[in-house]
Amino acid sequence: MQEKHEVNPDLKDMLVISSAAGSDPRLVQGGGGNTSVKTADGAQMYVKASGTSLGQMREGRGYRLVDVPRCIAIVEDEALAEMPPDAREAAVLVRLMDCCLDNLEGRPSVETSLHAMLGRCIVHTHPSVVNGLLCAEEGQAALAELFGDTSPPYLYIPFLGAGYVLAVQMRDELRAYEQEHGRLPEVIFLENHGLFVTADDADRALEMTRSIFAAIQAAAEGAAEAARLPAFAAPEPEAECALVGEVAAAARRFYAGLFGRPVLLRFSNDGIVTDFLRLPQARDLAAVNPLSPDQVVYCKDSPVWVERPDDPARAGEAATAALARVENGEDTPLCLLVEGLGLFCVAPTPKLLEANVAMMRAALETLSIAAHFGGARGLADGAVKWLREWEVERFRSQLVAGGEAGDDLTGKVALVTGAGSGLGRGISLCLARKGVHVLLADIDLDAAGETARLIEEGGGDGLGLPLGADVTSEEAVAGLLDRAVRALGGVDVLVNCAGIAPAHALVDFPLAAWQRTLEINLTGYFLAGREAARCMIRQGTGGAIINISSKSGLEASKNNSAYNATKAGQVHLARGWALELAEHGIRVNTVCPGNVFAGSKIWNEQYIRAVAEKRGIRPEEVIPYYVNLTALKQEITADDVGEAVAFLASGRSARVTGQALVVDGGQVFVR
Repeated sequence: MQEKHEVNPDLKDMLVISSAAGSDPRLVQGGGGNTSVKTADGAQMYVKASGTSLGQMREGRGYRLVDVPRCIAIVEDEALAEMPPDAREAAVLVRLMDCCLDNLEGRPSVETSLHAMLGRCIVHTHPSVVNGLLCAEEGQAALAELFGDTSPPYLYIPFLGAGYVLAVQMRDELRAYEQEHGRLPEVIFLENHGLFVTADDADRALEMTRSIFAAIQAAAEGAAEAARLPAFAAPEPEAECALVGEVAAAARRFYAGLFGRPVLLRFSNDGIVTDFLRLPQARDLAAVNPLSPDQVVYCKDSPVWVERPDDPARAGEAATAALARVENGEDTPLCLLVEGLGLFCVAPTPKLLEANVAMMRAALETLSIAAHFGGARGLADGAVKWLREWEVERFRSQLVAGGEAGDDLTGKVALVTGAGSGLGRGISLCLARKGVHVLLADIDLDAAGETARLIEEGGGDGLGLPLGADVTSEEAVAGLLDRAVRALGGVDVLVNCAGIAPAHALVDFPLAAWQRTLEINLTGYFLAGREAARCMIRQGTGGAIINISSKSGLEASKNNSAYNATKAGQVHLARGWALELAEHGIRVNTVCPGNVFAGSKIWNEQYIRAVAEKRGIRPEEVIPYYVNLTALKQEITADDVGEAVAFLASGRSARVTGQALVVDGGQVFVR
């Protein structure tokens, strides 16, 4: 029996505090925050790797083991301080890498030298609530009132920079503190930055962090209650849906041009967002310079303020005009605040989008609290400029932004109906491997969730997001597209795949089965096609609609009246839509697969047995039977169909519309 692996106790403490802090977006956002734990002799230290997420730290990933004395020596080297900033930062990086005692990936946190000078267990977070005072004009006085009698006293550090600059400043501050109090501080407040808590015990470091957060939150809630702010006046649901759709379309169009690739968008109107928007001074607060280094990294700048027009149809125009006024290349803000509506965050990758949303929500909470303590104080212009030019922050930003788009499918958003099983699942997996973010629509949400799990296991760049929906319901399909817009910004590709195929002889065909097939296979395609087309037209960036039909849509099969009729109808729906939507750059085509059974993750054994019973053959004879019907004598797989869909969704088929692509190995020849 294999012995259970025991984790080093110091590393175990590191993983515990990192997981606890990283799981709370109100403590850290994106790759922000840092943790470290020293060995008992203080000679070595586990410290977070730069730009990685605390919540994803695991044994062997997300941290480095460093030599503590060599880390401290960096800030003691006067020759470094005399170097020009760019040369100094490059030298510091080399020195930090030279401090590493392991063979893991990543560079040590830029704050490693600072951690080396403090106690054993360190939790450095960027709590939105704590920053409410650290970014407030009267925040220092409020901190003194709340924590002035703590022992040992806390240390408050005005903002002067980060990384090496901060470490050198902290070296002098810590020496002065230790000379006065005979020990190092346990709590350090960094202005416009965050909170350092240090303790000998990991649990105590976490407990202190949470206690400080709770005390400031209670004070902030009391201040907000005393202000007696009006309730947030949300628009009516229909108007809100229209407003969100118009702004999202305009923002995706603008940022796609800015990035030169498709972008994702997330709409938020939760309590943190609406609490900020109901402030009378919300517009002025939104214009305050970025509050912290993380906001510069993940959001680029302060959010763009958009006045909400009376007519929802003009919301896109208002957003476009507001964005044009602040366009500044790679430093263009990645967030929009629409008056009386909510927050829109944009990014080219899912990882950066999540970090952007978390960071801006934290910034809004910080601004809301600062408003009750003398107003918000952003970073000085010079500090913002320095952060944008600092190599370390560019490195952090690149880690979450991802590389260049691989091909023109990378980063697009596809809606696949019937994605919980069969061809819908197979097509979704294929698209996700190619970097497409797939909205997995299925009436069986659990099945769609399983497809999402398979996408995640596949390791591709594409995201899978399960959404439950009945495609035969007009209201449900409209809601499906609304959820698509709020979650990822819109739809670039629609794959209509939800369908059923009841098999009965004509004389035995139940009317209910006939009608149900028409509802799913035709009405479902119509509703999804109509709503997706409306979204694509609004976006103004073209798009692709692909109907999954069948060879039976071209050459009828026996005992399949409803299936034959609906599959033929799907082909002609696509041809008609191609004529209508061409002026908007939206191409519409059909894929007509042959008999596909490959892959246990696509079809289950029960399905194979049903086909075998229908044909009067053994289950193991099903695939050879259908392979023998093809001219190529080759098995047709879900990947074959997925590749056909990917071709029709991509720029490689830019001049193809209104066509039926038959993927059947040469079983049906269309004349």
